[in-house]
Amino acid sequence: MRQHISEDAERRGDAPGGARPYTVDLVARAPAVLGDDVLACVQHGGAAADDDPRRIRVALPVLAGDGVELWRSVLPVRHGRDGDIGWAENGAALFGQLQLPESQLADMDRAVFHAYARIDGFLQRSGYPAWLRVWNFIAGITDGDGDGERYRQFSVGRHKALSLKPGFEHELPAATAIGSEDGGLLIYFIAAARPGRQIENPRQVSAFKYPRQYGPKSPSFSRANLLDWRDGAELFVSGTASIVGHETLHVGEPLAQLDELLRNVQALLEQAGRPLRPEMLKLYLRDPRQLDAVRAHLRTHFGARPVTILRGDVCRRELDLEIEALFRAA
Repeated sequence: MRQHISEDAERRGDAPGGARPYTVDLVARAPAVLGDDVLACVQHGGAAADDDPRRIRVALPVLAGDGVELWRSVLPVRHGRDGDIGWAENGAALFGQLQLPESQLADMDRAVFHAYARIDGFLQRSGYPAWLRVWNFIAGITDGDGDGERYRQFSVGRHKALSLKPGFEHELPAATAIGSEDGGLLIYFIAAARPGRQIENPRQVSAFKYPRQYGPKSPSFSRANLLDWRDGAELFVSGTASIVGHETLHVGEPLAQLDELLRNVQALLEQAGRPLRPEMLKLYLRDPRQLDAVRAHLRTHFGARPVTILRGDVCRRELDLEIEALFRAA
């Protein structure tokens, strides 16, 4: 893999500020063989068909909607493996993934630190130093008590790795952290040559400024990341829940939580200051018995626009659901 972005890519401006270098489609089934234009195929639920490094398997059951994301490139794609990191890039954006088996997570803090440091070093060498969006799927995410909870230990390791760079809190990626049904840890990510613009929510304390009661180190992510491509803006919205300030609201009331998290998403859209429409909506639901009520409630907000709903545990035990989104220029 090349060490720097190609001169051709630089001339085209295919980085935030240039033309958007990919599209994303939701489909019901993953292709048996990935085409040459595919940057990433994110499959929720079913097993991978092969060991193509662009195929990312997320062990969460699909409750509603299409469970496969096909990220296609408008530029030539190269892909391969760098040790335990699978990657694909097109001169403007890079998708990658790293998986750790459960046997490596006895010391979660240490394992996550090394995983994030390993990814960051790979991105620096590859010419894509700017993390844009990260997904983290952690088996037993809320297992353990107090500071020994797995998510808190994950947050410590991530913070240690990202804070190696001065001023890291000003260029944090959008992110999601959800409990998975398989053992181990999956991290997958999008990176570019230049960062987007970090967006925070005035209704919420920034996650990286949470008080000590939520763990030894605050979660290191932005509420959203805005990319101003030449052909229109794109907004990656992090996993967003029913949190105002730093406190969970509407415990035991999933529909009230849904209303609250949608108010948080709207606040992020207002902060972005762009006319944007939803391109992809993904909701994680703790209790499948709430599915019908949640789907009906979503229709009052989004009409017939499809929402993929996955069975997944949120990083706070009192939260019933969480949503993430990708918005595009209207």
